[in-house]
Amino acid sequence: MNIKRVSNISSLFSSWKGRPLTCMALLALILVAPASAREFRTLKQIRSSSLVPEGASTVQQFISVDKRLINQAVDQIMEQWSTPQMQAYLSKDFYDASRLEDVIDTLVPRDAIVRILAVSGVQTLQQYHEQEPATGMDVRVSRVSVTVRTQLEYNDPNTGLVRLPGTTEYILKFREEMPGGGS
Repeated sequence: MNIKRVSNISSLFSSWKGRPLTCMALLALILVAPASAREFRTLKQIRSSSLVPEGASTVQQFISVDKRLINQAVDQIMEQWSTPQMQAYLSKDFYDASRLEDVIDTLVPRDAIVRILAVSGVQTLQQYHEQEPATGMDVRVSRVSVTVRTQLEYNDPNTGLVRLPGTTEYILKFREEMPGGGS
């Protein structure tokens, strides 16, 4: 195989004189590739203000929810994991909550426990202020995404101790009273 060094584009095309299809394909690739790459990088902003409940006000800058509060919430969820009280931790919008409970009751062994290995990927997704209807206090509401690595552990009569690792993303909602009652 004989490979020649090409000093410019015109000499490259002159060496391909007997191959018009190859030249056209290369030219099309050169012209189309940058255009499609620019289109790929286009970002469209998602307006989240429409997702804020009526009467609530958006915040200018997110204030992180305390990590201890997040860890306590994850601990409480895992403590209630296979109990009937778990339903209290699910949102009223949680899709098919009764089915989740049925699946846990039928497929998960009774002696199974969930061990938390790591809590990471904490990110505030949404934050706004609203008034608590019962008290009139100003409340900061935060929706926070949390990635939790867990391990399901149980004793199998045939194989002994079984450990099944898993990773789940939880969307947690925190309601914090604002100090001084104002925003």
